[in-house]
Amino acid sequence: MNSLLFQCPKTLRELDTGIEVNISKLRIVQPVTVRLLCPFCGNPHKWKLADGWIGEPAADTAAAD
Repeated sequence: MNSLLFQCPKTLRELDTGIEVNISKLRIVQPVTVRLLCPFCGNPHKWKLADGWIGEPAADTAAAD
């Protein structure tokens, strides 16, 4: 799974939403608006799903053992 990322419009910092998405299923998702309180500027923001991007998958720590 990959994280859904957006950019804070005030600080321009990359914001990891904590929402994990399956890239193969993303195309079947209906239009969505994501609303979050930004940890960088403290303001609420809303983005369309199409405004975001997909981050790299988290490293599987179990596979490293």
